[in-house]
Amino acid sequence: MVGAGCGERVHAIEYGWLQAIREVRLYAYRLPADGFAPIGDPPSAAVSTVAVTPLGPPERVGDLFELYEEAGIQLRVLPSLWPFWDEVIASTLEFSGIRLRNARR
Repeated sequence: MVGAGCGERVHAIEYGWLQAIREVRLYAYRLPADGFAPIGDPPSAAVSTVAVTPLGPPERVGDLFELYEEAGIQLRVLPSLWPFWDEVIASTLEFSGIRLRNARR
């Protein structure tokens, strides 16, 4: 059991993105696993080098806050990601900062 306020996975966003997460109507395509291979060390994504046909039409993802809770992912909302990011990269934790280009400076 993980202690209160902690978890195995944490996502952080800035307050400026909170309204967009509340209002977004997000859709996802389901794709066949064949042909996808993990990339990164440790792997952080899976890619295909050939065209892939979706298994069906896009499906509505639903309420993102409910999905975070169901997945057990802690969501932190911060004025700026940079102080948090500085702590993360100095730690022994695994991390990804794929969308940091959108963070406020």
